[in-house]
Amino acid sequence: MSRCVAVQTLSGEWVLAVDPDNKGRGECWFDRVEPGAVPAPVPGFIQDIFPNYHGVAWYWHVFRIEKKTQKVGEIAERRLLRFGAIDYLGEVWVNGRYAGSYEGGETPFELDVSDAIDADGENLLAVRVLNPADTPIDGIALSEIPHANRTNSTRAGSSTNMGGITCPVELRTVPAAYVSDVLALPDMHTGEIAVSVTVQSSLSTATAACVSVSVAPAQTGEVIACGRQEVELPPGLSEHESTMCVSRPRAWQLDDPYLYRVTATLAVDSESAHESSVRVGLRELRVVDGYFHLNGRRIFLKSAHTCPGTRRDVLNAKAAGFNMIRFIAGVADPRQLELCDEVGLMVYEECRAGWQLADSPKMGERFDHSTSAMIRRDRNHACVAIWAC
Repeated sequence: MSRCVAVQTLSGEWVLAVDPDNKGRGECWFDRVEPGAVPAPVPGFIQDIFPNYHGVAWYWHVFRIEKKTQKVGEIAERRLLRFGAIDYLGEVWVNGRYAGSYEGGETPFELDVSDAIDADGENLLAVRVLNPADTPIDGIALSEIPHANRTNSTRAGSSTNMGGITCPVELRTVPAAYVSDVLALPDMHTGEIAVSVTVQSSLSTATAACVSVSVAPAQTGEVIACGRQEVELPPGLSEHESTMCVSRPRAWQLDDPYLYRVTATLAVDSESAHESSVRVGLRELRVVDGYFHLNGRRIFLKSAHTCPGTRRDVLNAKAAGFNMIRFIAGVADPRQLELCDEVGLMVYEECRAGWQLADSPKMGERFDHSTSAMIRRDRNHACVAIWAC
């Protein structure tokens, strides 16, 4: 029974060309690599290769599939193209076939490219990136998108506007029905963990399946609570809820950041299974009479104003006596949040939409999307104590 997703990294050396006249779509640049394209790293910034450029740019990458698609009865694997982030707007083609787009420069997105992939030959991945300028391009201007304090010209007190494919790119192989999300809501007083498992099915008809959930200490891995339910998966998205109960629950504390791992497994038949897991901490955050309480104990918040950039910075902040760090004007890197979970350091997190977002017809939509995408990505982290807007 295959439980692990096959992941092929597509990060590395790509090629990049700028499109100052915004003509690439009309000229079908997604069908070929432009002759003037130059090597560029992914993840990376357009401005690393083309300093001071803002506007439309195109990335291309040629790759082969490391593992051919398998079929088990009527269960065919799916190919999911995952981008950690594209800043700001990304449009994606595979072998000249449009795969989809995503607007929002800080959070991940995934596209099903199964029908466009050539399992036996070379594949051309083309990505059109819009890194907005001050003058609108396709109706999008820098001041009207979540940009925090970024500007296209360097000035005191501002950050430089930089864009591109800024986070890793992966091609994931999953079963036709797979776990797409796990939300775990623990109660430190009762030891109960309410779990919601989201399943994505590309099967054409409703299918019998089994959803299992287990809980284990994150460090040691022995299962301490588990449950399963027989379900009928409809085509598309479905949610399946259950509650696990941990006996003698151990709280997540600043000086004892104890973590549990919650794992959801979906089995459609004896040959096809998929699992996904998240780490959570049992903790309670409250404001009582104007004072902050963690797990029923009043504490004085000592937060660094500026986010640390490296693992050493995070550890030094903890060693210096801070109990919280603020990731200012932009969401944290997932690896930074994982470290904060592990060392017992609370996080004040905010997205770029909370800063200097100019009024426009899409202001509310962009603010809501940017904020909710941050929360969805990071909502299982024990360390996150404050969402800022």
